[in-house]
Amino acid sequence: MVYTKNLILVCSGRDAVRAVKQGMPVLHLCLGITPTGALQRLQLPTADTRCLLGLCDPPRDLVDCNADRLASDLVFEARRTGAPGVFADFEHDTPQGRRLLAAFDRALHEADIPFYVPLASGRALTHAVLTTPTALSGGSLTAYISSLQGIYGAARIAAFLQPVSQDFTLPSASPNGKTLTQTERESLLARTGSQTFFSRELCAKYFTYTDSENRAHFVLYDDPSTLEAKLAQLAGCGVQTVFALFPDAEMLLSPS
Repeated sequence: MVYTKNLILVCSGRDAVRAVKQGMPVLHLCLGITPTGALQRLQLPTADTRCLLGLCDPPRDLVDCNADRLASDLVFEARRTGAPGVFADFEHDTPQGRRLLAAFDRALHEADIPFYVPLASGRALTHAVLTTPTALSGGSLTAYISSLQGIYGAARIAAFLQPVSQDFTLPSASPNGKTLTQTERESLLARTGSQTFFSRELCAKYFTYTDSENRAHFVLYDDPSTLEAKLAQLAGCGVQTVFALFPDAEMLLSPS
């Protein structure tokens, strides 16, 4: 049985309606910030009640705005919709973004509303739950999660289930390889006749091959079985919340 107790489906637009029908918690990326610094409320589906609210990255041309006023508006919107939490999906670490996140962190904590932020953007925050992707190209998933829990506390670490499918040329100086679609990966596997293996440390599958220029390659990827294994490992580490994009997580869910 797939362990989905702590799974939260992340979606936007029409996917939100489909995700809500799964009967699981949903994070709806439905809020934005205008260039003038106002909270932008996008149209929500009827079934959005009790969805976590997702706030997208502020625009690059954002003028200097009143962070505390924007934080108050965010608290109001969360209370108005009965949202059990807010996720600030800030992908770029900027001085303006840091000021906004600090204000959100204070206001949502005082309102007793859980606040989630990507680890890369939220290291300096005091209260927010920091989310980290599960897609690793080296080391150990459990050791990585445990190290973060040791720094920030177990209750402040959440995970983002992020399937990987990458081709690395060895030796690789970068933690990121060439992204492969499932079709490309399956075609490559069939063409090379490589044998696949499961890495317990990375909780992912891999295979190796040599290209026409005699260069060694390492292909790391996830499938439903490795995503299930990641969920089990995260649960074993005591991670209370795991986010996953709805299209990626759909394969793990039992038919409704």
